Amino acid sequence: MEKEDVIRIAEGLRLIEEGVETIQAVMKEKKIKSLKDVAEELIPFFKKDDDSLTDSIISHLG
Repeated sequence: MEKEDVIRIAEGLRLIEEGVETIQAVMKEKKIKSLKDVAEELIPFFKKDDDSLTDSIISHLG
C-alpha cells in the first residue's frame, strides 16, 4: 500500500464518520431509536416517490 492509498482510506473513513454523525443527529432530533424504525419510514417513501428502486433494494432496507 502506498501513501496515497492510506490518504484515500483515511478520507473515506472521515466521510463515513461524518455520515454516522449526521444519521445519529437526525435520529436523536426525531427521537428515532433504531435503524429498523428508519427503514420502516423510508420504505413507503421510496415505494411512493421513486419507481426506479428495485424490490431487492427495498427488501434490503427492511
